[in-house]
Amino acid sequence: MSANTAVATARLSAFYLSRDRVLSLLEPQRLPGHVLAALQGRDEAMATAILSNVVGSYLLNAIASGSVKTLQQLAFEDAVRPGAVFIYDGHCYGKGFAYRNKSPALTLTEKLDEPLEGRNLIFEFAKDGLVNATAYTRMAGSTRLFAFGYITHVDSDNIRAAPYIVGDLVEAGAGLPVPFAQGLELQPDEIAQFAGMDRGWSPGKAEFDQMRNIPESTVKELICNLLGEVEVPADWGGEESDLFSCNLMVGGDRMTGAFLLKGPAKFHPMTPRDLGKNGDQLYRLFNTPAQVFVVQHCHSIGPAVRKTAEAFALNRAFIAPCRLVFLDGWATAQLLRAHGRWPKPKTRSTAA
Repeated sequence: MSANTAVATARLSAFYLSRDRVLSLLEPQRLPGHVLAALQGRDEAMATAILSNVVGSYLLNAIASGSVKTLQQLAFEDAVRPGAVFIYDGHCYGKGFAYRNKSPALTLTEKLDEPLEGRNLIFEFAKDGLVNATAYTRMAGSTRLFAFGYITHVDSDNIRAAPYIVGDLVEAGAGLPVPFAQGLELQPDEIAQFAGMDRGWSPGKAEFDQMRNIPESTVKELICNLLGEVEVPADWGGEESDLFSCNLMVGGDRMTGAFLLKGPAKFHPMTPRDLGKNGDQLYRLFNTPAQVFVVQHCHSIGPAVRKTAEAFALNRAFIAPCRLVFLDGWATAQLLRAHGRWPKPKTRSTAA
């Protein structure tokens, strides 16, 4: 995927569309006649195709121009309240899509992680907004979808929302539909300065335990050295990132990078609770004016952290070039070993 924004490099195909809500969001006078006719329900050739494959591009522009945020960002900003618009891209469970179900009511539900752990996200809408037959199979049961909507009700258990559109956000121009968010992630060795990491070696459980004894400062010093940074920045409480560099090389292009580094003081799978008060280190990281965001940890990086980072990266991608890297403990060990920073095996002494 190129380093352009989501508006230029993504395609949003709709399975559900609220025509009334979309018309209230967009400026009808700026829409082409055939798109306006399809949204108004007038007799228009290829209306289904227009609603499924054309309207999404106008909504992507609306998301970008309105700086629409994710639920996680709204939570950190104490803005999860009725009327707030947001985007969601991830797993959900669709109910009510069976043909034998006579009720017009449909729902998409997901249990949320930190910073909204303990609540369910529930999108509620009606069958008459489904725009094609594929919707009945793609939105049913356990699935992954993109939704753009607004909050209708909030309580201690649930966040209820009404969608403008629900569909697939995929990379534009791809032969097979590839989720757009998937294309945001870089593998660590796609950063040219990390390309020498020893991907052919992986420490066993006992050997990996040596990561407990490798301080965060060692990892930071190595990364600074590889990136050609003369000074190793000191840590301080209000920092947005542990390291910022303008020297990352990705695909032949020089890019800016912001790093969140976590050493062995938390030698367990990374959770949001390891990331500052209320997990706000990730939120602060993505406020950095970088193009590549690197989350590094001495152990594995848990799914809740990955989902939150992916949500922030997706939001960022609507307004600026953005890539995301997860450098977990095993990848960190491979990088250390490739540059002579991994502890050498202890040799057994033999009796004289």
